[in-house]
Amino acid sequence: MTNHEEHILRVLGGSTEPLFTSEIAELLNLELRPATAYTTIKVVRVLQDLHEQAVQLADGRWMLKRLML
Repeated sequence: MTNHEEHILRVLGGSTEPLFTSEIAELLNLELRPATAYTTIKVVRVLQDLHEQAVQLADGRWMLKRLML
């Protein structure tokens, strides 16, 4: 797993509600600045590769599948 995947999964796992990709990018940029700049497009691409661990809801927000139980 790449650092990008780990960071995004950590943010989703620490959230109490599903997040939009823009919110994920904003949280990561606040935390990791200036080391890494996350864009919404980068977050979407990583999340699409994480289809076994994350799911996109009908309103566009994302959450971890394990939190759906």
